[in-house]
Amino acid sequence: MMKPACRWGAIIWLVLLVLPLSGCAAGDKWKYLPATKAEERSIYVIAHGWHAGIALPVEELGEELGFVKEFLRPGRYYEFGWGEADFYQADKVTVPIFLKAVFWRNPSVMHVFSMPATPADEFRGTDLVELKLSETGLKHLKDSLRASFKFDPAQRPYPLKRGQQGEYRFFKAEGDYLITHTCNTWTAKMLASGGVPMDTVFTLRSAGVMRQAKKARKEYLRLRPYGKENGEAPGGQPTPRRAEPADIR
Repeated sequence: MMKPACRWGAIIWLVLLVLPLSGCAAGDKWKYLPATKAEERSIYVIAHGWHAGIALPVEELGEELGFVKEFLRPGRYYEFGWGEADFYQADKVTVPIFLKAVFWRNPSVMHVFSMPATPADEFRGTDLVELKLSETGLKHLKDSLRASFKFDPAQRPYPLKRGQQGEYRFFKAEGDYLITHTCNTWTAKMLASGGVPMDTVFTLRSAGVMRQAKKARKEYLRLRPYGKENGEAPGGQPTPRRAEPADIR
């Protein structure tokens, strides 16, 4: 009989054989670019080990996502994630829970975390990236995030496990979790719905999400349709300072 440690080793090697296929850029381009800086809206992509989530400021939740505030403590930002129901909610991940998440089709849950501070302050030292969406792109993203929740006939969500201080809450979600459709595949799809160029098929790891998000940010700075703003040229480089008369000798 194979020992538990050996079973874990065999499983990890199997997963590692699949994961190198993930995170390849699909070559898609940015969509819904804002016409002016005033139309830009900030979101954050945050990596938590093997999982990546998306955070929005409270003022951008809108009617699509504002319902989550009823179930959580007040926050300045709200992070959204999706994952396998038992694995995501487990206080301790056991071998059976892990095996079920890897090899079976399973129900999913949404996870919402309320932050009293900015993502950079809340998760110091964590890998994160700020992306700019247009109002149209953000609307598409919020519609996709809302569609990930499961609602009853009265359009009420199904709340599940919660944090002791109301800092997080799980909800029943739409869609099944598979090893080929992970939390990070979901995150890539959400970002793509907002116009961010993402591979929505082979992105299984959080590293793949973050790599593409950072590449997308650089491309966005290059594509900005408006001119110099706040000392930054359209390509994302600092605008050269104009020589003043006093500088000329």
